[in-house]
Amino acid sequence: MSTISCSSLDEVRSNIDRIDDGIIRLIAERGTFVSQASRFKKNEEGVRDNSRVEKVIHKVRAKAEAYGANPDMVEKIYREMIAGFIKMEMKEFLTTNDLSNPEILLKNLGKVHTTPLGADRICRNLKLAGIDAVDFCKQKIASGECKISRDGKNWYCETDSIVITVNANSYTIITAHRK
Repeated sequence: MSTISCSSLDEVRSNIDRIDDGIIRLIAERGTFVSQASRFKKNEEGVRDNSRVEKVIHKVRAKAEAYGANPDMVEKIYREMIAGFIKMEMKEFLTTNDLSNPEILLKNLGKVHTTPLGADRICRNLKLAGIDAVDFCKQKIASGECKISRDGKNWYCETDSIVITVNANSYTIITAHRK
């Protein structure tokens, strides 16, 4: 990379302003692609995608070293920029995917599951003997007798007598209990 030798502070500042203009233009261009990415994501975890963030950080640190920039500073800048883009992409994702629509849970009923401990807790709470807790909950959710709503990270499926709570990202039944 060649360096321009400046003969005055004004010339230094003019070059810095020119570079800043280019950086901002590239950040804006990057943003157009980030907002498009949300169309291809299936859920909020896909938007956050920590493994992708770490791959980008690894790549930009290596490039910083190759170009003679401070890798720690570049990492800090990129982490801040990526966090801002994730917020932007999440807003776009939530706007274009009405995550409060019960059809989302119903379409993903095949993914609904729980842990062995969760199944035991559900069976105790609902006094289910010899009945598969997950199958029972799936049947209730699909039956049409459940009022399905979403609040934050959870789906709530309420009937006259029970409430089933399902994590909206993992489709894990967190709990089911009598009202």
